[in-house]
Amino acid sequence: MALSTESVSKPNVHKRIDALATRLRRRQLIGSREVALEVVRLLRDVVAGAKFSSFQQLVDHLEEVGRLLQEAGPKELVVTNMTRRICMLIREEYQTALSNHLDDTDNTGGNGGAGPSSSPNSPSDFASHTAGAAPTPALSRATSSFFPERRESGDILGRTTDGPLGSIFNLLGHSNATEGASRSALSAFGGLGGGGTATPGMGSPASSAAPSPIQSPESSQILQRPNPFANAADRNFASFNDDNAAANTPEEDDFSRRSFSLKPVFIEAIAELMDEVETTYRSVGEQAIEHIHSGEFIMTIGHSKTVEAFLKNAARKRKFTVICAETAPSFSGHKAALAYSSAGIATILIPDSNIFALLPRCSKVLVGPHVILADGALLSIAGSLPLCLAANRMRVPVVAVGGMFKFSPIYWGETADWGMRDLGSPEEVLPSTEECVRASSSLMGAMPPLGSEDDEEGDEAEEQEETEILNPYYDVVPADLVSLYISNLGGHPSSLLYRLLNDMYGSS
Repeated sequence: MALSTESVSKPNVHKRIDALATRLRRRQLIGSREVALEVVRLLRDVVAGAKFSSFQQLVDHLEEVGRLLQEAGPKELVVTNMTRRICMLIREEYQTALSNHLDDTDNTGGNGGAGPSSSPNSPSDFASHTAGAAPTPALSRATSSFFPERRESGDILGRTTDGPLGSIFNLLGHSNATEGASRSALSAFGGLGGGGTATPGMGSPASSAAPSPIQSPESSQILQRPNPFANAADRNFASFNDDNAAANTPEEDDFSRRSFSLKPVFIEAIAELMDEVETTYRSVGEQAIEHIHSGEFIMTIGHSKTVEAFLKNAARKRKFTVICAETAPSFSGHKAALAYSSAGIATILIPDSNIFALLPRCSKVLVGPHVILADGALLSIAGSLPLCLAANRMRVPVVAVGGMFKFSPIYWGETADWGMRDLGSPEEVLPSTEECVRASSSLMGAMPPLGSEDDEEGDEAEEQEETEILNPYYDVVPADLVSLYISNLGGHPSSLLYRLLNDMYGSS
């Protein structure tokens, strides 16, 4: 597939892009953490060897590479997660450098100097004076249009002269409530004390009316759910530009053309993201002591390395028992039970049919999802949905454990239903007819000769009765069945996931 921004990367980088796309297409690379690391490494090399004439050209190239990899491996949504996360990180670095540059330009012009200063030629000049940098005009316009209640105050951060409490409430969008509370407090004392001039109407009886209702931004304003009928590829890799914002100034355009020198800053930001992904097991395991207590019975399903690291870290200071379901037909629970028992954890391996009977004795259920969707739904191994439904019936909390790279900004309705479930071989569920005939014949002690009338009748019956067998590898667990999400940043309830996604991927 030819890229429209192919000239940005070198030919050897394009070979690496095609090689990774081939591995994803052939399912030679499986697992969220492994795919995330490969994608981050590739995009880091893309940025390191890129030749671009503007910053937007670099972002467009990264989004196009991410779209190519996602089409090659549609079952690995972590490709979209890492691509959008990297675009968000380098855009933040670019906005910081642009703010510093415009601030230095304004200061130079205001001091009566020789006019606007020329654009810096080194990344150190771009990143200097980070403290107290003024926001860019484009960012100010976008923020003021995003929070209309702050437009009249003149301060993009919503700061007022009402003190720290007023600043906090204005930052949360409760400016009207703060003003009403201040009026009510002052009216109770009959105006301003200390000989100050009273505010008109402050001590009048009319001023004791009830304050205006609290107006807070809805969650849909911070992370809006996209149109499911729109183009999924364009929606998943939507540009971070604000279409409603005005055109860039000549200084911003000149800075964008000179942003080639910011590549070391971009690479450093991507390296920090890679370190975060690599240390996921350790950072998630460090929080196990806060959530697991001695004497608990914990049920798990499947074999998740994140859950394994979480339980092993807790076993250093806690004594508890893990009930592990065998997770047919993959039977990955056998590997999990062996890993837990080898770490000195008391482990009980049970068939899937005993889950409902043993759940009342458990204090919590741990699930290691493949990916966490934007609405909080889990894409987890098959068998997770009946386990979570039974836990909900028994009032047992369900805890999802996963790194931040598994949190996706995509909703379930935007993906192909059965394509995302990663169908496995039907042989794992029901053996073929020939194997069944051979097995039954061996039990009877005699196998019918080939070409006999019995075989011909069996072939005719097989042609007449065709059975379609589906073996999905993943289940979709709704968000209302999950009590808590534990990542390397801490625990998150489902009601605050939209803020977490807004911090990682922006409001696009």
